Amino acid sequence: MYTFQRKRNHLAADSYRGRKAYFLTLCTRERKRVFQDTVLVNALLEVLRKTCSDHFFNVYAYCFMPDHLHLILAGESDSAQVSPVVQAFKSLAAAAGRKMGVFDLWQQGYYDHVLRSGESMDAAAGYIFMNPVRAGLVRRAEEWPFSGSFAFEWKRVLPIGQSFEAPWKGRLAG
Repeated sequence: MYTFQRKRNHLAADSYRGRKAYFLTLCTRERKRVFQDTVLVNALLEVLRKTCSDHFFNVYAYCFMPDHLHLILAGESDSAQVSPVVQAFKSLAAAAGRKMGVFDLWQQGYYDHVLRSGESMDAAAGYIFMNPVRAGLVRRAEEWPFSGSFAFEWKRVLPIGQSFEAPWKGRLAG
């Protein structure tokens, strides 16, 4: 059994506030494969939608893999802050999971990357949408039932031709 420790933020607090895009990965505790249950994922999508709306974020892309969740969150306000929205989502999602018999849902912390001006949100979204293909779960990204966007119809823009790789890829499988 292995666990990953969240890296410490190396950027100033202001880097995690405002109208920026953030690539996030949240892992399940002990990498339990709980995100294969459609009812659970749909419940967590509703939690994600409400939590992000309440904290002034839009979900540009998401992909629930069996043991982790990739997100691109886009701040829609100068006061939008990543840490509070992630903490609120993980807390509310854990409570929703407990109601469905899923306990100890999340690994402590999360991986984050602030998308810089030279990095394309579309390329990062493409990376997220292709994750199930790279993992051998489906042949085409649009076949995966647990991917999507609250900002656009993602299946209409595939394939996305730009390349992107998560900065922590060497430390985290998938």
